[in-house]
Amino acid sequence: MLDYYFECAGWEESEAAKQLLLTHSGARQFYDKLSHSLSALDHLDHQNETCPDHLVEVTLEKLYSHQPLKTEPIIKLGQLLTSEREKIVTKRPSFWRTLSEAVSVAAAIVVFSGLFVPVTRQMRAQAWQTACQANLNNISRGFTQYAGDNNGSLPAVETRAGNPWWKVGSTQPQNHSNTRHVWLLVKRNYVSNPKVFVCPGTCNSRNLPTLDSQQIQSLPDFPDRRYITYSFKLITDTNKSLVPSSSTLLMSDANPIFESCVTLPKNVSRAEFDPVKLNEKLLRANSSSHRGRGQNLMFSNGTIKFTSQRVLNENDDIFTVKGRDTYQGTETPAGDQDVFLVP
Repeated sequence: MLDYYFECAGWEESEAAKQLLLTHSGARQFYDKLSHSLSALDHLDHQNETCPDHLVEVTLEKLYSHQPLKTEPIIKLGQLLTSEREKIVTKRPSFWRTLSEAVSVAAAIVVFSGLFVPVTRQMRAQAWQTACQANLNNISRGFTQYAGDNNGSLPAVETRAGNPWWKVGSTQPQNHSNTRHVWLLVKRNYVSNPKVFVCPGTCNSRNLPTLDSQQIQSLPDFPDRRYITYSFKLITDTNKSLVPSSSTLLMSDANPIFESCVTLPKNVSRAEFDPVKLNEKLLRANSSSHRGRGQNLMFSNGTIKFTSQRVLNENDDIFTVKGRDTYQGTETPAGDQDVFLVP
């Protein structure tokens, strides 16, 4: 919302901000307060107008009187003003007006930050969560269209139980990645924009190079983990890849248990899977895509919901295999009712 207000947001962020303003009363209230708080600085857009002499003093007075803010940065700001006034005003009077304007903006930002930064973080998290749900809605439509064209089947390449499911981006002929199933939606144009497989809340997946049609057709899988930050239900037998008759979980934000095993810098490959042994922290962890607050879930009937719960029907932890506490990267679900989302 801040980026949008100051006109420095990208197109996608601007669209998300506009949507938030239309649908979220808190966002509208925040934006109105922001506009009102910074309206005193509108004169800085006009080069022929000078900054009022009293603006710095008034701003500092508000800083000192605002109790929730910490006093240390305020004192330092006051010291800076005094120091610069002594050094510059007497020697170069023409420069003080520019400095005065700059410090006025800095002081206003300090006030603004203390009042609104916590709210801003919450609003940004809400925007990412909403955008993530929009991504999963697009992917869900791709699943539905694929199933309609393929006798009710989910996208699936030929695999065998016990094959590795974690080698995202592998170019080997063997299907050693569970994401190869989902890649079919991109390769066959059921999802036209591959970037919908990247949650906007995942920092290291932003500004990815765009894949052209030739690259898409030549690749057997997503190029690497940065290009897909969602985990898909593990499929090991194409005979079981039919769309379930009842609502079943198909995809969610990235499985937090195996993030360190599958996330690597660009152009780096891992030959072996580091075994993972579950502990209390891993059993409580939520996806890092939303800062551990929870994850968006996508069900086979098209439902999308956000939750901090990992355990769903029949006490099934969606990120683990029932009865298993150590993982080698080749595990399979314990049964048809055991949903295991990987990688």
